[in-house]
Amino acid sequence: MSISGIPTNSLPAPSLPVTSKAPAIVANPQPLPAVSAPKKVAVAPQPVAVEAPEPLRIDPVKMGQQLAEVVSMLNRQMEQTKRGLGFSIDRVANVNVVTVRDTNTGSIVRQIPTQNVLNIAHSIESLKGILYSELA
Repeated sequence: MSISGIPTNSLPAPSLPVTSKAPAIVANPQPLPAVSAPKKVAVAPQPVAVEAPEPLRIDPVKMGQQLAEVVSMLNRQMEQTKRGLGFSIDRVANVNVVTVRDTNTGSIVRQIPTQNVLNIAHSIESLKGILYSELA
């Protein structure tokens, strides 16, 4: 038989060197040394030194001034944008007050908290001293 016209019997046979490098078989192998698992050593947790955080230092006077500055800044922004929103702080009841005004008439459309709620809060604040002194 031939491949592409080349007779196969005319090709030389490949010659590979034959070497015997197989591992030697030992009739009586030596036993392997016993391997033990690594020992677990219990380690007690070490205490970690943690410093206590410094207490917050809040200055109520400075905080009140900053709040007043923010309220005035908000009011200026609302005036510039022609919005009818106003912000204030009721010092007696210690609450923030938001008012919505009609920009044409200036009348209050809505107030949060309402004036009635503020009046009740003022009455309660004025009664606090009376109630405390009678109980003492």
